[in-house]
Amino acid sequence: MRRMWAGRHGSPPTGSRTARRLVTAASVAYVANCAWGTAVAVRLIRTRKLRVVHHGLFVVTATLTGVAATTPVWTRGRSALFLLPALVPLAVAPRTNPRSGAHWQVAVAAAPSYLGALLAGRRAER
Repeated sequence: MRRMWAGRHGSPPTGSRTARRLVTAASVAYVANCAWGTAVAVRLIRTRKLRVVHHGLFVVTATLTGVAATTPVWTRGRSALFLLPALVPLAVAPRTNPRSGAHWQVAVAAAPSYLGALLAGRRAER
């Protein structure tokens, strides 16, 4: 038996597979970036020659978050709206001193946005 919602076969009433995938990818990139930054901060990883890794992860995170935040414009998914507040910490983090407490505090400030977007996406697919 096929389900029908809003005149379209097989699509849920809200959300978009593309939006959920982009939100998930942005969240995974954010977690990877935070994990790498934490490992560097507690000196599990020495980055004398690998500084570019954290910067590269940041660029991937910011790009995926920016693209995912635009999905409500071109899909029916609304969960990515939760990512809009994350753009502020992503804009401020590169301008803070990495050796200060402010850098990690700004980075962690984005976490609720990613969590909210993930949870809203899961709720939409039900």
